[in-house]
Amino acid sequence: MDEQLKLRHRMRADHAVMFCLVLFCIFRIVTEWLYENSVQNLAIVSIICGFVILVVLILKRTKLKNLPFIIPFFMYASYIGGSLAVDSFKYVYDVYMIVLALGVAYLSIKDYLAFVAVTQFINLLLSIFILPSHIPATESVWVHFALACSVSIVLFVVMHYAVSRSNEIDSAFASFGALMKITPSVLILVDDSNKIKYLSLSVRKVLNISEPDDFVGRNFLELFCEDNVKELFIDMAKKRSFYESYLKVTVGEQVKTFDVFADKMSEDANSGMFFMLNDVSEIMRLKELAEHDSLMDSLIQIPNRRSFDKQIVQEWNRALRDKVNLSFLMIDIDYFKNYNDTFGHRQGDELLRTAGKIFKKSLKRSTDFIARIGGEEFAVLLYATNSYQANVIAERVRKSVEEEEVLTSNGEKTKFTISIGVVTLIPHVGLEYSCIIEEADKAMYNAKQNGRNRVWVADSV
Repeated sequence: MDEQLKLRHRMRADHAVMFCLVLFCIFRIVTEWLYENSVQNLAIVSIICGFVILVVLILKRTKLKNLPFIIPFFMYASYIGGSLAVDSFKYVYDVYMIVLALGVAYLSIKDYLAFVAVTQFINLLLSIFILPSHIPATESVWVHFALACSVSIVLFVVMHYAVSRSNEIDSAFASFGALMKITPSVLILVDDSNKIKYLSLSVRKVLNISEPDDFVGRNFLELFCEDNVKELFIDMAKKRSFYESYLKVTVGEQVKTFDVFADKMSEDANSGMFFMLNDVSEIMRLKELAEHDSLMDSLIQIPNRRSFDKQIVQEWNRALRDKVNLSFLMIDIDYFKNYNDTFGHRQGDELLRTAGKIFKKSLKRSTDFIARIGGEEFAVLLYATNSYQANVIAERVRKSVEEEEVLTSNGEKTKFTISIGVVTLIPHVGLEYSCIIEEADKAMYNAKQNGRNRVWVADSV
């Protein structure tokens, strides 16, 4: 970015110098014609001016490093040469003022001081040896010289202040440019007509745009291809107010998640805006993965109690809204403590894993939900399922467990059974979801009290 700024500054300076040079040459020719009225002098001045412009154009094409110093000095030296030829030294100091002003706008402080030192030395020699014979006796050459020195000093002070302030701005822009080169954030600056004024280089990697400069001056919506994304950004641009949210954007064949910031660049409602897009796809993926892990039982790889607590609230509210049955199965493994004590905790874990696989396999619908809510306790939520259907599902699960064999580490075949309590109801206002858990727990206790390895359906709640 700093290199681009330097290049643009150099181009503007070159254009300004050429404009001043041409204007100066025209002024010199017109002045010679009006005040001297000599065709010969006019021809000489015109040839010298044309030669000066030609030399400057050639110098510009060579792209000399110290060209900004050469051009003002060459203009001044050329004018002195022309004055010697046509005997018009009375314009030297007027032209010198123009060249000094040009140098202030174009030269660095170092080059400007060198330019002033050399030209003032030339002016001093002219004031002593040449100008007295060309300026009327009523005018003092030393007054002209003092004026030139004073103006050059004043211009130097002004330039020093302006350049120091400019350097601060350039330094800030350079730091900003360096930051934009390494930051993964995408920064988009748009004007009041939503045309891109600046686009950070990070769009190459983040938005898969190979030539960011090609988009400068174009509508920023061209950066995106999805209609819903464009509509959202159009709404932001219309409101011209602060916005922050997550947004999914398709980049190539990949869907990325961005944290989007947007706001206007000034208090003026019609001012431009800036948009900052931070690619948080990986962070969101890790967050979702961590959330998924926090909701899963690590041993059996089915939802845990925390996940169940969230799910039952959602299912209860959905059944309440839709006015449909919600069935709940409370499952407990019979004599699990004895199994653990007999075969060890590692074999007990294997039994739990086997039970989890059977439960998941026995539940056919995508809406059926199974979770481990305790050591050997499991819960099943069956949305839009009546009592008869819930009983059939519970029996299928019980029989599948009864028929399953679990091998121990030494190859011994073991079996286990489960007791299931079933509750079905239609949620209504004034009834809490905790009641379905309590009734299912009572039904499961009745199943155990009546011999275990059975399904017990609770009375209507």
